Amino acid sequence: MRVAPLVAVAVGGFAGGLARYAIGEAWPTRTDGFPAATFAINTSGAFVLACVLLLALEVLPPTTYVRPLLGTGFCGAYTTFSSVAVSSDQLVHHGHSGIAAEYVALSLVAGLAVVVATLAVGRRVVGAVPLGRGGGR
Repeated sequence: MRVAPLVAVAVGGFAGGLARYAIGEAWPTRTDGFPAATFAINTSGAFVLACVLLLALEVLPPTTYVRPLLGTGFCGAYTTFSSVAVSSDQLVHHGHSGIAAEYVALSLVAGLAVVVATLAVGRRVVGAVPLGRGGGR
């Protein structure tokens, strides 16, 4: 087992967890309302992960550290899809089933839409800009 990729995951995870915590502290959510901070975190995390995957798989030369540091570490700790489940359960438990359904549906649709749009726009940008590694894809 190689240690360096594990260190990259740990460093990225620390940064991602710290960012998520800071956003959660700065943007508290009422227990009976739409969990906007978690929604924003997961949607922005989908954007970051799409950028990371585009760069790591299609632009940058193969490395040992980009995906573990930013993909697995940062995005893995930053996004919190388990919180979607917990928040939804709490909303249903407190009689807010409509908000819970809206939250789950918007989380899935927004996350998927952000990834698809980011990859489409990113591939156009990468294809239009000559890069050091043979022009992108």
